[in-house]
Amino acid sequence: MRIDIWSDVVCPWCWIGKHRFQRALALMGDKAPPVEVHWHPFLLDPEADATPVPLREAYAAKFGGAERSAQMLAQTQATARAEGLPMDFDRNQVRVTTLPAHRLLWLAGREGVQEAVGETLFRAHFEHGRNLADPQVLAEAGAAGGIAAERVAAMLASDEGLAEVRAGLGQAQALGIQSVPTFVINGRYAVQGGQAPEVFVQVLEKVAAEQAPSVPGKDDPACTAEGCDL
Repeated sequence: MRIDIWSDVVCPWCWIGKHRFQRALALMGDKAPPVEVHWHPFLLDPEADATPVPLREAYAAKFGGAERSAQMLAQTQATARAEGLPMDFDRNQVRVTTLPAHRLLWLAGREGVQEAVGETLFRAHFEHGRNLADPQVLAEAGAAGGIAAERVAAMLASDEGLAEVRAGLGQAQALGIQSVPTFVINGRYAVQGGQAPEVFVQVLEKVAAEQAPSVPGKDDPACTAEGCDL
């Protein structure tokens, strides 16, 4: 079963959704289908550049003031921690472009290590407050997937992967994806947001049933509201 995920590494709900999806597979146990996961780029803040801006300052400007943005961050952090994720918005996170990080994820995809590199990028930002536009931070994330620092540096010094990442961003636009995370299952069903594991289970079971040989007398499961035809 192919799972395409549009995500950004500075999107807190993308990290939460990633782990809820993995928990859904664990809940299914032996009934979980074999999945082939592909990560795709999305720029949550396409206007951001490589100049670091304190995240709380950026959020205050975007969401109507420091008090409101602080409340949003606290609620999101509490949700993440309830999922066992060490999200900490008091680590001086910064707003920067994530385009270089997406290029690293593209390279990690070619090497078959997107999971390890992606998880390290999420943790670098949300747990440790690292700058995801810093080449050293990206080299360390690449190393988590066994990619040599020299290979990451060479990629960042060139245009390698840039066209492919831009194509991925264009694909998201063509599909009408305007928020992340968005999980597209077998190119047909979309689940948006960091949904509860049970929602993912329902959609995965439906797709698995559709793939299975038909059995006379068996009813086709109804599609849930969270999973719909693209």
